[in-house]
Amino acid sequence: MQIRESIDMSKIDTQGMSGEVVGGCKDNIYPRDENGNIIYPKANFKELPIFDEKERAELKEIMLEALAEFNKKPSYSYRLDELQE
Repeated sequence: MQIRESIDMSKIDTQGMSGEVVGGCKDNIYPRDENGNIIYPKANFKELPIFDEKERAELKEIMLEALAEFNKKPSYSYRLDELQE
């Protein structure tokens, strides 16, 4: 019981992001539009290719071959009534 009384339950910090307010800190202030919504800056992503051109061509060939094999109609040399006998 003594532990519960000593913990302030009005605010629970689950991410460890709540801290003291630092004076003069203005790095998280963004302009707002006419409706009051925040206007975030444009995100600039750097493209990091996983495969080079030779590997891409090889993978494409493998995938097209697999698709062709998957879509190929089987050519059975027997009939259904022969299988049932």
